[in-house]
Amino acid sequence: MNKIALTLSTLLFPALLLAQSVESTGTTAESQATLNQRTPSQPIEFTADLDGQLYQFKLTEYPHRIVSLNQITTEMLLALGLADRMVGTAFLEEPIYPPVAEDYDKVPVLAERWPSYEVFMASNPDFTTGWGNSFSKLALEANKIVPEGISIYVPESMTSSKADVNTYFNDMLKFGEIFGIEAEAEAYVAQEKEKLNEVMTKIEAYPVKTAFIFDAQDGKPYTFFDGYTTEMLKLISVDNILAGKGANKTWAVGNWEDIVMANPEVIIIPIYKGFRNDDDYEQKIAILESMPELQGVSAVKNKNYIKVNLSELVPGPRSIDILPELAKKIHKPEAESHQ
Repeated sequence: MNKIALTLSTLLFPALLLAQSVESTGTTAESQATLNQRTPSQPIEFTADLDGQLYQFKLTEYPHRIVSLNQITTEMLLALGLADRMVGTAFLEEPIYPPVAEDYDKVPVLAERWPSYEVFMASNPDFTTGWGNSFSKLALEANKIVPEGISIYVPESMTSSKADVNTYFNDMLKFGEIFGIEAEAEAYVAQEKEKLNEVMTKIEAYPVKTAFIFDAQDGKPYTFFDGYTTEMLKLISVDNILAGKGANKTWAVGNWEDIVMANPEVIIIPIYKGFRNDDDYEQKIAILESMPELQGVSAVKNKNYIKVNLSELVPGPRSIDILPELAKKIHKPEAESHQ
């Protein structure tokens, strides 16, 4: 794997562009000036593995002009109170998380999906984040934007096959370090840990059920193997049938044969709204029920399908909130017997 080491200063733009930043984000000149005077006590280091290239970043100043290229990272940043430093967002797949909706309205939307290179650069960012594919040939290639002095952070909880809820908490703390808001990030994580503890007291010790996550298909199923989603399901007594079978994969293509052999009791179907098809859920069920090889699978035979918003299955502020409701949906008879 190739490596690129960069020392990035986040004050890369002339005073005119800084003035534009203040105007576009609603940050006052005084507060922006105060923010600009603060610098890390030591360089902030992190890496991003993108398209087979390992980028190493060392920040000597805090980023002030953030673009988020995915709804999940947008909601993470807004949860930390960073709206005033965000100069762009993109790829809204469903209605924004209500607790951060007011702050979301302050941030310019650069594109329905991914912005063009020209639109992205016109926002004069010094930092960007999103899924790894946001920085591939599908969208904005890292090897084009990094040389422009833009640092990239992809949360580990979104990429690691070993991720769990603590990985997500660490990502939020890392955002706190990157942006110089450590106290705010620590307070947020403490609050979320307390919320998780409260949530877990509401979840009964249900018998374990097996599940298959059906995201999409193009001949073969696109699904989830190991990482954050699998570990969160374990908290509500649900085993992902493909856990341990993906060779360090998170979201990836699987095989229908493995689904048939594992015979899941439940099929979890992430749904997409926004610019994606609103009939997404029904279409996925139609696909499953049209395949002869799946008709003996318990979940298909019993029509045991669970509709879940994608943002509730992946790292982010919603994934803890959804656990009690998701547990009840999946453990229907058991949930009713515990009422």
